[in-house]
Amino acid sequence: MLFLGGCSKEVSPIYLPDPTDTADTSPLVTVIYDPGALGDLTYNDLIYEGVERAAVQYGLRTCQLSPHSKEEGLQYIYGIFDALSTARDSVRQLLIVAGSSYDEYVRANNHRLEANPNAELLYFETTRPLEGKGSSAHIAFYGAMYEAGAIARFFQNQALMVVANPEDTGLTDAVAGFQEGFESNYYEDMYDVPYDEHDLFVEFLADKAGKGFVIDDSTALNIIYRQPWDNPGLIIPICGGASEVFRRLAEYTGKFQILGVDRAVSSIACNLAAVKHADAAVERCIGQWLSEEGMPKHQNFSLADGYSGMVFCPPDEGILNLFKESFSSDMLESLHQDAIEKESKYAGR
Repeated sequence: MLFLGGCSKEVSPIYLPDPTDTADTSPLVTVIYDPGALGDLTYNDLIYEGVERAAVQYGLRTCQLSPHSKEEGLQYIYGIFDALSTARDSVRQLLIVAGSSYDEYVRANNHRLEANPNAELLYFETTRPLEGKGSSAHIAFYGAMYEAGAIARFFQNQALMVVANPEDTGLTDAVAGFQEGFESNYYEDMYDVPYDEHDLFVEFLADKAGKGFVIDDSTALNIIYRQPWDNPGLIIPICGGASEVFRRLAEYTGKFQILGVDRAVSSIACNLAAVKHADAAVERCIGQWLSEEGMPKHQNFSLADGYSGMVFCPPDEGILNLFKESFSSDMLESLHQDAIEKESKYAGR
């Protein structure tokens, strides 16, 4: 019964078949998230939206599971693998693992799904392909964060990156991209203006993959005000749901700005965002799964493909006009192409 909580009403869980619903053989998509991830208003919620859009488009059933702890999540995933590996019906099923908490179990057990030709696995997202059955996908974020870092220097010369942990590859890629962009002097070089002094600080909230996505207000304030900066400048919260704490504090105190990460943030404290179109990427993967060709073994979605990017999102039209006046279309296009090239080189390092 553990599997019932996150499922849409239309779903008859294959783990405990409902004898009153034997006629529904619609394909079933089950998603398992990292603990507490769903509801973060950023990356994980985008995945949720993409799955539900695909369900409407293709007539699918969905079951989206957001456990409260890793232990609960492992109970879910143990049961799902057991059910999929022993199922003897003809219902097509896709399991999407949307997080790194279950990496060890997934890589050790994905071969079990070979016993069921109607079951498929998508590990979303990882840079390391699966061995054996299953597909994987990754959205490169280096380029979008590089663009955001280069533009951020225009209005802030001191910035703080608050990062969930140093082990999740997607997080460390984002840190590296923003850091290179922030230190690039791109704006000064383009417009031949004097270089300004700048500082970029980094704080990690946890030391293990899958952790550091929850923070309380007092801890966040302590992190902000212990930095050796003149005044709080720009905060870059690369920490999932914990980023909402920094947005709320920015609006309440009025003392600093935030960078939108993964999606644009509607806030008086946010003028700029690096976005990840995880909804579009997962929707595309589901469409591939349903096609005759199926999903590629591994695929990378990139800045060049339009699956990530930098956007201006100020709530004030005057600020938006200031950006338009300050950054010509030629300058932004030049920066974009530079970011695409740097992302490609970073991926091939």
